[in-house]
Amino acid sequence: MTTPAVPPATTTPGAAAGPTQLIAPGGAPAATPPNFQTPDFLNGAPPAPPVPGSAEDPLAALRDIHLPPDVPLFPLAPGWYVLAGLVVLVLIILAVREWRWRQTLAYKALKMFDAEVGRAEPDDTHAVAVAASDVLRRLVRAESGEAKATLTGEAWARLLVTGRAPFAPREAAFLARAPYMPAQTAEQVAAGSITPATLADAVRRHIRARR
Repeated sequence: MTTPAVPPATTTPGAAAGPTQLIAPGGAPAATPPNFQTPDFLNGAPPAPPVPGSAEDPLAALRDIHLPPDVPLFPLAPGWYVLAGLVVLVLIILAVREWRWRQTLAYKALKMFDAEVGRAEPDDTHAVAVAASDVLRRLVRAESGEAKATLTGEAWARLLVTGRAPFAPREAAFLARAPYMPAQTAEQVAAGSITPATLADAVRRHIRARR
């Protein structure tokens, strides 16, 4: 089997000079071969950046950053309700203790003593001793009966140095004798060792301990 011979390319007479046109067998012009262009990266030129917003832009598919919503104040976490319950419980306990203290004889005696001392002169030790003796005898009478409330002298002083907040021996002796002394004599006895402030503090401490 022999291959038919391809006739040589011919040109049209009188045509302008130009590129040679291939003639296919049978006289029809052959198809023009495609014009391939060399890519830019093969020529050493950098690739063109993608146009923003185009399909070739890789950032076009990203979404904006959305921050989470603020944490609301309510509803509170369970631990806050437990803490609030404990605080309320403590306040109720303190209120009940204060109410019970105000119902005691010691509280009433303390208020009475403060009222009597408030009417006395700030440096009047004798007046503080008289007020303390009156209040303490009323308190002892209400708690222990008339027998102990009528004690005098050394017996009354021995009673005052007992209990949870006892008086110092010198303070107890002064309280046992001062109400029966003239004011000037009582001031001389207390001079240098007993002051109105220290004696009043000792009386308040003793009364609170009897609650």
